[in-house]
Amino acid sequence: MKTDHAAVTFVTAVNNRAILEANLLASPGLRENHAHELLIQEGYPSAAKAYNPAIARSANDLMVFLHQDIYLPAGWMERLHSWISQLDRQDPAWGVAGCWGTTQGGAGFGHVYSPGVGVLGTCFDDPQPVQALDEIVLIMRRSRGLRFDQGLEHFHFYGADLCLTAHSRGLRSYAISAFCVHNSNYQLVLPREFYTAYRYFKRKWRAELPVQTPCLRVSRFDRELRGRRMRELSHRLCGQMVGQVRSDNPAGLYERLQSGSSPEFLKAQ
Repeated sequence: MKTDHAAVTFVTAVNNRAILEANLLASPGLRENHAHELLIQEGYPSAAKAYNPAIARSANDLMVFLHQDIYLPAGWMERLHSWISQLDRQDPAWGVAGCWGTTQGGAGFGHVYSPGVGVLGTCFDDPQPVQALDEIVLIMRRSRGLRFDQGLEHFHFYGADLCLTAHSRGLRSYAISAFCVHNSNYQLVLPREFYTAYRYFKRKWRAELPVQTPCLRVSRFDRELRGRRMRELSHRLCGQMVGQVRSDNPAGLYERLQSGSSPEFLKAQ
């Protein structure tokens, strides 16, 4: 099969069609290019079980895995191709890229909107090496041979796991400045599945600890984990499970972000 390196396969795992249609499918950045392939994986119990079959089915080498509640603004595809071209020139051995990542020292790189936090990061000109990437957007080439770990259940830590797998094969991970809106609910209390995945990830990568994931530092003595559980207990006692809720108008949210942002934010758009 002949592979078009300029074409893109988008993959999303879906458990709520209404959220998908209001966000990802309504994204100008997705609709403006009809040459791409979109694989919608519904009803799967974990990221690996949703995404690995999609890798096998993909018609293209370049693949973008993203959440159903991501909103891609106009021009996003053009920026994606620009960043991939730059990565291919700068580091032909890149493994995974994404819109938000963290270094082992705890620095965050990327440019995204996150509910409950606001706009994270800013635009930048060069890909930034990171230890782990957030799962909201993960980009890789199928030809790298990377796959998601079937033993990692549910939908947590699979981005960090993929980055460490890439690193173990001599492939580096990078954050890029391709702004997107993650239009999710801001969870004050994480589900039990998050901590199940944490324990699996910690056992698997114990030789690499500490690992700074975008959501939590995974360490030998679980210092950050214990702090988070204490904060969650406080929220539970107050009956606060969710903070800011997702917008029912992501296009309007993006317009408000533009109108109230600095020139640096607008420059990246």
